[in-house]
Amino acid sequence: MVERCYVHVVDSDSSRRANIAHSLYSRNSHAEIYENLDELMERSPSEGALLIADDDLSDPKVTIETIRSSTGYLPVAFFSANPSPQTIVRAMLSGALDYLHWPSSADVLQAAVVQLGHKGAHYAKIERRKDEARHQVAALTPRERDVLQGIVAGGSTKIIAGHLGISPRTVEVHRGNMLSRLNVRSTADALRIALYAGLAD
Repeated sequence: MVERCYVHVVDSDSSRRANIAHSLYSRNSHAEIYENLDELMERSPSEGALLIADDDLSDPKVTIETIRSSTGYLPVAFFSANPSPQTIVRAMLSGALDYLHWPSSADVLQAAVVQLGHKGAHYAKIERRKDEARHQVAALTPRERDVLQGIVAGGSTKIIAGHLGISPRTVEVHRGNMLSRLNVRSTADALRIALYAGLAD
């Protein structure tokens, strides 16, 4: 049985847009079509996979950031008839999960969006975890955050104390409060949250 997908297609070319939608419909998938990104943003879709025509865009990174600032995480793939290797690399480095060639058969397109959906579910879970971690870290006091950053940097209690100009005992107090505020039992769990929150970046 063909796996059903929910797909958003952004393409200013009405003929190509219709052909893509028809191909997806023929494989029991649903396609929402948009003439441009503004129309997509007005509807703010929160589920499904997103296909965007490359020739409608100038900067894939800005495009993906704009979409995610409004809709949250959506798995994004670009498509084009004859993309250059540089174009593909730029799109992938910008956060696209795939780069599709068009035209392609309905079966190839369906397989691509199914894979995109599976990849997207995995990355969406990671993005939700990152967002949760950022909120947890934001709830820390400045000193608790300092101690957490010291742990991320690999510092011992003594080193963190020296760096912050406080006693090792005070570092331990802040560490305990930090663990409690993060609702975790161990420094390893706190470190995991810090890494998801991007404190090591």
